[in-house]
Amino acid sequence: MVFKNKKVLVAGGTGLVGQQLIPLLIKKGAKVYVSSMDNKSLVPKGVEKFHKVNLMQLDNCIKVTKNMNIVFNLLGVTGTPKTNMERPASFMMSNLYCAVNMLMAAQITKVKRYLYTSTYGVYAPSSLMKEEMVWKTFPSDHDKYAGWAKRIGELQVEAFKKEYNFDGLYVVRPANIYGPYANFDPTNSMVVSSLIKRFVDQEDPLIVWGDGSAIRDFVYSKDVAKSMIKVIEKNIQVPINIGSGKGTSIKKLVYTILNCKQIKSKPNILFDRSKPSGDPKRILDVKLAKRKGISCDTKLSYGISETIDWYIKNKKIFNKRYNHFKKN
Repeated sequence: MVFKNKKVLVAGGTGLVGQQLIPLLIKKGAKVYVSSMDNKSLVPKGVEKFHKVNLMQLDNCIKVTKNMNIVFNLLGVTGTPKTNMERPASFMMSNLYCAVNMLMAAQITKVKRYLYTSTYGVYAPSSLMKEEMVWKTFPSDHDKYAGWAKRIGELQVEAFKKEYNFDGLYVVRPANIYGPYANFDPTNSMVVSSLIKRFVDQEDPLIVWGDGSAIRDFVYSKDVAKSMIKVIEKNIQVPINIGSGKGTSIKKLVYTILNCKQIKSKPNILFDRSKPSGDPKRILDVKLAKRKGISCDTKLSYGISETIDWYIKNKKIFNKRYNHFKKN
């Protein structure tokens, strides 16, 4: 009964996790409020109030957290390795401000429970990323700027627990999230949504950076949303990995998309070995999550098919989405 009749703010609630999280919270009896920079038309049904507001600014964070019982901070600016190289300051500072100012506001407005969404980009390159490894190493160069920003957000959580006795603080580290409402803008979309868009749009030849051998942990957005709710319900106050715990090569991902029934055109697929492909292997250790009764079991083929269906029906929607790297 953690959420029943509670005022819950979902910051960044129009994104791929928020779209799955909000209906689950409403079903549990929560009164849900949403803030983001997206168009109001993207707000899920049943929300009490929507704030279109820039949450990189502390004053705005204070306004939206006032009188809230629980806050889910889903805010984050995503980007490709290319974004990491070309726009490092924008990439780093946007993630840093969204982390630091939201928690400061939550402390000022006396929010009781606050969940911070970190990322598996905080980890150093490793074939299996365990929670206790984070502070013994440095983030990968491929995730350096956003990775350090997210790490600072985690460190801030630790500091606020100690100084302010802020007990209801939670940190989740999701793997590579995909699903409906993902960012499909080629400017800075992640690998799953980028490939889906290119297949559906019948790009031919379809060129994939690297040789396809890089291995990643892909997790479906609804699984992440369910996991976040369980983290608060079970009062898990240590950083926790949220992922499938399984590795999928980029090559396998490409052919999983290609073999979906919605993909009618079969392009020539070329792996460009002259282009970088990131770290060789990145898989989350999810033993802690499983011990706590949290698992992300959606099959990749099913999740990909659902995501393709959504994109085909909503191809024009990414033009309505706020994109930090396209602002004036």
